[in-house]
Amino acid sequence: MDGVTVRFVGPVRRPGPERSMVVDRAGVRTVADLLARLGYSPREAERLTVLLDGVRAEPEAQLGGARTADILILIGGG
Repeated sequence: MDGVTVRFVGPVRRPGPERSMVVDRAGVRTVADLLARLGYSPREAERLTVLLDGVRAEPEAQLGGARTADILILIGGG
């Protein structure tokens, strides 16, 4: 299986009890595809930040050969 390791950072909702998991890349081309595969609604996805191999990626960004995807909640302050 060709997969990407997804790590859930902080209080982000996870699809299961694990803090990380490997997701098969089949049918997953973009960050948005990955979030949908993990069960996040479009509204939830708007509140998340995804880092591909440590670099922030927009929803339309291609997964390419990324090995890791970190998912975090956007936090505002002021």
